[in-house]
Amino acid sequence: MLLLFILSISPFNEANFVALPYRSVSVLSNPAGIGKSPGAEAFLAYRSDSVTCGITIGNIGGGFLRVDSNMIYEISTGFKLPGVFSIGYARQFGDSSENIFGLECDMSQYFVLGYKTTLGRKKYMNAGAGLMMLGSALIVTGEMNYEGIDDYNDYRFGFLFAPTKGVTLNFVSDLDWHWHSGVVLAGPRIKLAFLYSHKVANKFSVGLLLSAQSYQ
Repeated sequence: MLLLFILSISPFNEANFVALPYRSVSVLSNPAGIGKSPGAEAFLAYRSDSVTCGITIGNIGGGFLRVDSNMIYEISTGFKLPGVFSIGYARQFGDSSENIFGLECDMSQYFVLGYKTTLGRKKYMNAGAGLMMLGSALIVTGEMNYEGIDDYNDYRFGFLFAPTKGVTLNFVSDLDWHWHSGVVLAGPRIKLAFLYSHKVANKFSVGLLLSAQSYQ
């Protein structure tokens, strides 16, 4: 599961960090994001060796991830609690079968926390934070990933920067500088995403997101 996550870095950078996902990009990322911002939305991300898609309708989501010959399907749901917390649950099945709990916490308009873990057995966990600056035009974020079977830690960091309306530049890397950089172009209800990945064989990813909610 950790290997599939690392190999499937999304051109929608919010999906790469456990504290940031919302609506459809929460599928296969952190189901709590569905509860944070429920709505009708769908996305598709493609790279020559992987395909990811997700859809949300209200507080329900679903999708799948294919990396080479590995397939994972997910059904998920999320809810906003009174106060600052949103929670979510996902059932994954296919080549990996897991029950997943997700949590997002909006501490303030400038600082968010995220957490995701498998249930039933201590196998996999994400914990991270995001810091909003320049009126939320810049989001700096990072997280720790823990895989319990081999007692393995992995760290990821990055940012999203919106220099002008409808354009977001993004960057994500691990500590070994396996980095990914891209751009998202947004219209009122559509986003196009492009990502370049360093130190991988298949370097280019594209994504399309359609939403019933306006982004502008």
